[in-house]
Amino acid sequence: MAISPAQIRNACRLHSMFADNEVQGILCIRGGNGASRLLPYIDYELIRRNPKVLLGYSDITALILAFYAKVGLVSFHGAVGSSTWTNYTAKLFKEQLMENKLAVYENPVKKDNTIIQYKDRIQTITPGVAEGIILGGNLTLITGLCGTPYLPDFKDAILFTEEIDEKSERLDRMFCQLRNSGILSQIKGFIFGKCTNCGPVQGYGSLTLDQMLNDYIKPLGIPAYSGAVIGHISDQFLMPVGVKVRMDATNGRVEYLEKSLL
Repeated sequence: MAISPAQIRNACRLHSMFADNEVQGILCIRGGNGASRLLPYIDYELIRRNPKVLLGYSDITALILAFYAKVGLVSFHGAVGSSTWTNYTAKLFKEQLMENKLAVYENPVKKDNTIIQYKDRIQTITPGVAEGIILGGNLTLITGLCGTPYLPDFKDAILFTEEIDEKSERLDRMFCQLRNSGILSQIKGFIFGKCTNCGPVQGYGSLTLDQMLNDYIKPLGIPAYSGAVIGHISDQFLMPVGVKVRMDATNGRVEYLEKSLL
């Protein structure tokens, strides 16, 4: 298989950061495109010997899931260097990566002048509580890894996912891939974050996201909810991927049961 000079450079840069004893963590500048192209050329044994914090989201989902699948490395789904670093984001960064606290995530309460909360309101698909290893990230990247050795085992896992700039027919294909690949039949719980700038195409027959969740997730009969503040947004949870959690779909709560850092 041919590899481009750019791929060689990027793989070498990644290797050098993991091998450098002075580097304690890697904060990705952005998501973007192309992380999946590196997966066959990464030295996973080097990463196993030199575990480091990796923080990113969107296309970085490919690295997060591959590192866990190959070497069991816990990485973090959250803000990148080019994100809007609000006080909320900085607080989560400090708690997770500096103080190694056990995270508990619920959507912030923002009622403003209304009686009930409209913004960042969760929607319970199926009520209940489930425990398992939490895995996930961007929906496009997860489905793109199906059938490869870079996707972890989802048996008894809690799956979370999010998306941006996708139309309904593409979202439907992705959910169909999760179902047809057997992932949805294996998980114990499901969390959908934000679908930023997503929507139906023009014309008749387009499904809404709620309809897709009702078609693909509700029949599973497992605890599930949507609307979590995970995704391409300013204030998003900083989610350690690969540790045990308890999720409460009735109240939209994720409680981490294990420390993320050794």
